[in-house]
This record gives sequence, C-alpha cells and structure tokens, in this order.
Amino acid sequence: MVGIFENPGLLLFFIFSGVLVAGALGVVFHPNPISSAVLLVLSFFALAGIYAVIGSVFVATMQVLVYAGAIMVLVVFVLMLLSLHDEGIAKLWNHPIKKVLVLSVVVLLAIVLIHSVREGVPNTEASPKGYSDSGSYEYTLSKPEEGKAGVIAEGNTAAVGSSMFLDYLLPFEIVSILLLAAVLGAVILGKKNLGKKTEEGEP
Repeated sequence: MVGIFENPGLLLFFIFSGVLVAGALGVVFHPNPISSAVLLVLSFFALAGIYAVIGSVFVATMQVLVYAGAIMVLVVFVLMLLSLHDEGIAKLWNHPIKKVLVLSVVVLLAIVLIHSVREGVPNTEASPKGYSDSGSYEYTLSKPEEGKAGVIAEGNTAAVGSSMFLDYLLPFEIVSILLLAAVLGAVILGKKNLGKKTEEGEP
C-alpha cells in the first residue's frame, strides 16, 4: 500500500476533502447566513481542487466559474433580498419533532455513507465513458461503418460537453428549471417581506 506522503495526488485529495467537509459543516451550523455563504464558496473551491486532482480540469474550472462565481452571487443576492437576520440553531432544539427529524436524517445519511464505503465504486468492470483504451479523453459520437469513418470528440471539454448534451440532457434541463424556480420563489418571498415592512411603517 502506497503511503499518503509518497503519493502527492492522494495527499491533496485528503487535504481538499478535509477542507470540503469542514466548510460544509460550517455552512450548516454557522448562525450567520452571509458567513455560511462564504464557507460554501470555500467548499466549492475545495471540490474544484478534488476535480483537478482526479484529472477533470474542465469540470474544476466550471466549478469555480459557475458555482463559486455566478451561483454564489445569486445566493448572496437572495439572502440580501430576504433580509435574513442572525439566527442560532438553539431554536431548532426547542421542538422535539424537529429534533427527531434532524437526527433521523443524520442517521440515514450515515448509514448510506457507511454502505457506500463498504461496497465501493459500482460497475468498476464496465468501461467508463469519455476515455479511450490509452487513457486519453475521447467520446465516440458515431462508430465507424463500411466506407465511413467514425466521429470521435477528443479532449476533456469535448468529452464532457458531448456526454452532458447527449447522455444527460434531461437532468441538465431539469436542474436549469429548478434554479429558475428557486430564483422566482426568492423574488416572491422578498416582495412579501417588503410589503409587510411597508405596512408596519418601517423604512
């Protein structure tokens, strides 16, 4: 077994994983929403580092540009629009039903995590998409036929884009609709809060 310090990639993976887990816990348990958003940015950067370690440079770049950049600007905008105040998690523990629900979710996630670690990566014998036999990034768009050459998308960006818009087009569109619904919901909630402040005579 190769030691952690003898394998720089494995060492970087554990470093980024620790930062990611610590940032995620800070997002959940920090009482200030803006500070939670900053910790979420830190988590996104750590996740981008993990992608870079495993060789997915394009996905790591998009993680920084899209999530740590555009999505977090949207999240901070929504937090400012809703005018959230500092709230601790002490109120959560005053309700026994919420206690049971939170603990049940934590136990369920722990069971799933333990089971995933024991079982390992599924379908390890199946050939992964986007890779050639030599280990380079390739995605076969059409197989060669008689008199026709096959079409192959080469490169990390081409392989990710081809797989996204051919194999995972429906989940991609569902995520975009979900983000649009979240933005509209935040605007509606913000308008409700603005109307209440106007009725109460607040500036």
